[in-house]
Amino acid sequence: MKKSPIAATLALLILSAQAASAEPESRLAKQALHCSAIFSVFAETLTEDARLAKEFRLGVGIFTEVYVREREGDRAAALREAEQGRSALLKQFREQIEQREPYLREDGVVCGAWADGFFAQGEDWSFVPVYPKVIGMGSRQKYTPIGEQAFKRWKK
Repeated sequence: MKKSPIAATLALLILSAQAASAEPESRLAKQALHCSAIFSVFAETLTEDARLAKEFRLGVGIFTEVYVREREGDRAAALREAEQGRSALLKQFREQIEQREPYLREDGVVCGAWADGFFAQGEDWSFVPVYPKVIGMGSRQKYTPIGEQAFKRWKK
């Protein structure tokens, strides 16, 4: 049985659409998703300071939005991917916390320094700051104790 040119074209379009949706995440998308998970831990565990708790929730939202923008395409699908990815990362953090807690704390400092670049722009941030490779002393002093406290509480 011969395939019609229309059927072949449709099959090719379907395969192309599937390949496009299965595109690997960019480095920026992965970093943003990771930081949204780190800030989720902060938001979940450090609720006694209302100002900081609000900042952590804002950070989760900002990092999620960076992920969604980086993924492009269907916004609703990208938001679902972000939720699923963050949940998977949090599960992984739980499973590995005994071995990786110092690394997660340091990730908290890096993500905090990155978040500070967004926070400095106000609530209507317009550009994505460069993912930090060097951490300023102010961010290190702020986020080191936050990470220690958050992950200590979170692993209980």
